[in-house]
Amino acid sequence: MKISRNALACTVALLACSTCGALHAEEAGSWFIRGGLAYADFHASATVAIGGQQVPGGSATVHHNIGFAFETGYFLTPDWSVALTLGLPPTAKIYGAGSLASAGKLAEATYGPAVLALQYHLPTRSRFQPYLGLGVNYTLITRNHDAAIHHVHVDNGTGVALQAGIEYSISPRLALFIDAKKIWVGVDARGLAETPAGLIPATSHVTLNPVIWNTGVSFHF
Repeated sequence: MKISRNALACTVALLACSTCGALHAEEAGSWFIRGGLAYADFHASATVAIGGQQVPGGSATVHHNIGFAFETGYFLTPDWSVALTLGLPPTAKIYGAGSLASAGKLAEATYGPAVLALQYHLPTRSRFQPYLGLGVNYTLITRNHDAAIHHVHVDNGTGVALQAGIEYSISPRLALFIDAKKIWVGVDARGLAETPAGLIPATSHVTLNPVIWNTGVSFHF
């Protein structure tokens, strides 16, 4: 019985050490990198004007897309960090909605999303490490593609971003993570619309407001 109790005590101690070893207690001045798949879920709407006159009931939607995102961060204190998230430029497809639904695809825009955020890491002794962030978004339009709208040009956009995520430590340096960023951003677009009278200038303000889901692996150093 004594041997069994000793064996049980050793097992519990080993498990406790194993759990503690998987935690990564951060220090001011340390860094982390996160990377993985990103899914952009757009909650889009738009106002559209053709020839200077707003189209009644005219709107637009943006199809969701999948890409890759990378985030690098620096710990200012053990609980606070600043992080920059960048994405490999995906292409957003913009379609007519409402009274413009019959127009089909209006245009495409290839964009580079960037979010600079201040993050708070909730103190915990668990393998699970939750964090919250508040920051700014800059959406850089790198390329425009015509469809129903000719000579389309979409401007860059800026907005506010909220972030919430969690890491699961698998070693002192490696972790799995998942997070979501809600971004409030809109862009202005212009081009030429085809009408029975020929090509007429068209303008639009497109509200994008995506939720970007990101999951993958993080490395702390």
